Amino acid sequence: MPHRSYPDSDFTTCDPLDGSAERIAFRVLICDRESSRIQLIKRLIVEVGGQPLAISETGRSGEPFTLDCHVALVGLAREAASHAQTLLRIRALVNSGLAVICYADEIRTWSLKRRCNLLLAGALTLFDSALPEFPGELKRSLIEVLQVQDARGTAEACMKAEMKQLGVIGESRAMSGIFSWVQKASTLSDLPALITGESGTGKELIVNAIHQLDRKRSTGPLIALNCGAISAGVAESELFGHRRGAFTGAERDRKGLIRAADGGTLFLDEIGDLDLGLQSKLLRVLQESRVLSLGEDREVPVNVRVIAATNRNLEEMVKGGEFRHDLFHRLNILSVHIPALRHRPADLQPLVHHFIEKHYKLWTGPRPAVSPDFIEALAQLELPGNVREVENLVRRALVKRVTNSPLSLSDLPAEILGKLAAEAQPAGNPNADSAPTLESAAHVWDSGEYAASLFSLLEKNQSSLSKTLEQCERYLITTALEHSHGNQSVLAKLLGITPRSVYNKLRKHELR
Repeated sequence: MPHRSYPDSDFTTCDPLDGSAERIAFRVLICDRESSRIQLIKRLIVEVGGQPLAISETGRSGEPFTLDCHVALVGLAREAASHAQTLLRIRALVNSGLAVICYADEIRTWSLKRRCNLLLAGALTLFDSALPEFPGELKRSLIEVLQVQDARGTAEACMKAEMKQLGVIGESRAMSGIFSWVQKASTLSDLPALITGESGTGKELIVNAIHQLDRKRSTGPLIALNCGAISAGVAESELFGHRRGAFTGAERDRKGLIRAADGGTLFLDEIGDLDLGLQSKLLRVLQESRVLSLGEDREVPVNVRVIAATNRNLEEMVKGGEFRHDLFHRLNILSVHIPALRHRPADLQPLVHHFIEKHYKLWTGPRPAVSPDFIEALAQLELPGNVREVENLVRRALVKRVTNSPLSLSDLPAEILGKLAAEAQPAGNPNADSAPTLESAAHVWDSGEYAASLFSLLEKNQSSLSKTLEQCERYLITTALEHSHGNQSVLAKLLGITPRSVYNKLRKHELR
């Protein structure tokens, strides 16, 4: 990037908005390598009441970049060779909860593809630092972002407290997004909703939260049916009802669950297991708000909200003809996916504490504390049962314990300890199961395509081998993390290291 000087007059192009800058106290990260521009940015941050924290191009300054910071200002290099590295840095900052603002000289002349990639990586906006209005625009943007984040932080704290009262627990960014979706869905009372996610992720809790927060329907009933637990014939009678004598064994009238949920919510769990014929009848209920019972010749109007859930891929089922496409699109108006617990380790600790509070009476002593190795152990497990499995493990630990010491490894069941010990076998064990490797990509490195980039990276790090290797390790782990979809056991096999080493490296590189 060519050197550019910034005169002092640039600092006075914008006044604080409504005097609010005087009341704002915040820390701002500066990720830049141009000294004169860094000085400008520092002055701007101080002017709006912030504390600047300049860090090196590699994202290090001797203290974690997530330390009580609110915003990151990222100065971009014009060289295309550094673009991939910049995108990784932006994603890391965004994943750490920071708002990211990017700038560069003459950025408006960059290719549209490159600018779009920066926004897709998480940058809020892109400023041209060569323009005379840049200082004013940046100051105004900083104040606005801080005001939005402050309001969002307050709202998020209230939202988490509200969800906790309803039994929905989580501290991860993924769960914060789901909380927001729940609040929005609860206001759209007349629209159906679809919740997807693995078994045990808490889909029923989400349904209950929507119903309880729905001012229009919360006074009505919440009726649930597991579509995978009953046959098609029984499901039709259960859902739509029947008249006496409609079929053999129908000894009395039954209005069915749809009519029973009138004025409230009908929760259809495992909707992917619903018979195709019943899917057609359900679609009519959603479209016409009317239901026809078996043996009846007249439809009855109903006012019911349908929320469906499944652990199956309905889009693939539609392609295979196993699920009606029109019903899928009708349900998919409001939809949310709950990630597996192994993809949101930040939720483990609050969940464990929640279940201790819920089941502490299983232990005769006071509520126990939790040791770090208990959480670390859970983080290294597959946990196919997700939240439900964590609850069961906490209950078993409470029953098993014999002292008042914090919950630790010794309180986990023997089979869990065995799994952890087996997964911790050294890499290269000839008896170990085959695992995905990176050998298929070896030819790319052998071709010499990346040799120039590696030496360029070494030069940028001022010939520091340790810094360069650390940076390469972080890039490799980030790529492998995406390849393994966040599954730490798969990641360990992919990298040829133990799950504990994976845990430590994710913490070291702030990728947890």
